[in-house]
Parts: sequence; structure tokens; C-alpha cells
Amino acid sequence: MFDAIYFLIASLLRKHGYLLQRLPQAQDFQEDIPFPEQYAGPEHFLRFYRPWLAPEFDRLLTPEITENTMLPKVKLYMLLSLLKQTRSVEGDILEAGVWKGGSSRLMVDYLNSVCSKKDAWLLDTFSGYDGISEDKDCHRARDGIMLGKSADEIREVFSNEQVRVHVVEGSIPQSLRDVSAKQIAFAHIDVNLYTPTFAVTQFCLERMPKGGIIVFDDYGWPATYGARVAIDEVCADFGHEVITVPETTQAFLIRL
Repeated sequence: MFDAIYFLIASLLRKHGYLLQRLPQAQDFQEDIPFPEQYAGPEHFLRFYRPWLAPEFDRLLTPEITENTMLPKVKLYMLLSLLKQTRSVEGDILEAGVWKGGSSRLMVDYLNSVCSKKDAWLLDTFSGYDGISEDKDCHRARDGIMLGKSADEIREVFSNEQVRVHVVEGSIPQSLRDVSAKQIAFAHIDVNLYTPTFAVTQFCLERMPKGGIIVFDDYGWPATYGARVAIDEVCADFGHEVITVPETTQAFLIRL
């Protein structure tokens, strides 16, 4: 009954230029986040150019992508756009936090489309969260949650590609020993937790040539503030600043 009334009122308001929207009251915040007032909802709902809504971008988003990722179109658009900027940068691509392989599929599809010689390294525990820091990560984080596809399932998905795809199973930082890439041109880091985020960010920056890019998925999400702390700590050591993407949790850096 409430939903019917809500949609009726929302429809009437929209006709007169108003927007009725539910607030996410169950959103998790880590208790130690400084300046919590900086975490806010959208400031306006004006119409802007949004190329991720274009039909040509939709055509790139196969069911194998959309049904196996939690990233909305705007994040997938940013991910692909920034990956394209590193086409001429020497080095492989790396994703830490594969889940069900949707964003990996988007990146590998692009590499295939341009006949790239880069390898793709896909890292995950493939058993959910592992390596939770009690003093850095959200109190709701638990071992085993965020479980996606198994390593064997991901290997099967990427078993017949033009580019070489390496599926690396295990906890970060231990599994980084199995990544033999000498250079990393592009990385997508989406592991949510402090310890693996710190380790893989450091690993990539140590191997990233000038012009390389790292995209962070968890930088602006208040439930993954530990990941933001890790990113900021590593970037400070390397003399880098992170660029926050407006109205999403994403951020990125360009190796200087």
C-alpha cells in the first residue's frame, strides 16, 4: 500500500518538476570517518550530458558484463574510458577484486577489440572477504562475505581470449607473488578492505610507468573508509594525489 502511494505521489510531483526520492537510511558508516558531513547525496538533479546512457555504450554492455557486476553504467563508463587512455602505455592490466567477472569482461573485451598485446591479471580470494583489519575496516565486515564466482568458473569464462588472462587465486598480499608482470599500465582495485588495498596499490605503483592509471572503486564509500585510508597512505609515499570522481565512489590517479 505504501509503495503504491509513494509512486503515485512521485509521479504527480515529477509532472510539476519535483523529484521524490527515498534516502538510504541503512547505509553503513565507519565510526572513525573524519568530517562525515562531506559524505552527502546528490546536490541537484539537473540534466547533463551523460554518455554512459548512449545506445552505443549500451551495446558494449553484454549480459556477461551487466549480470556479473555491481558497478552501475557510470562506473563502467569511467572504467572503460580510463582504460582506453592507457592503450599506448607499456605494461599489462590488473584487476584486484574480480567478484563475478563483469568488469573484467568489459576490460578484456576492449583489449580484444584493439588486438592488444597486454596480459590481463585477475586477482581475487574467490572465497569472499579475507584479511579484515579490526581497527581499519568496517565493523560489519566479515570473512567470506562478497563471495562471487569460483576461480575455476572465472578461468572458464576467460578460457578462449585473444589476450592472455591470468586468474590469480588467493589472499592479497600473498597472491601478489604470483603476478609476474614487469609493468602495470592500468589497474582496477576493488577489494574494499584496508590491507589488500594497501598492498595492491603499492604493488601497482612500483611497476607503473608514467601515464599509467589506477581506478579505485571504494574510495568514496563510507562503509569502506579503510580502503580510502590505505590508498591515501600509499599515494602519499609516492607523491601522488587521488582524483575523486563526482557523484560516485570511484577515484583514480595518473602515474606522474
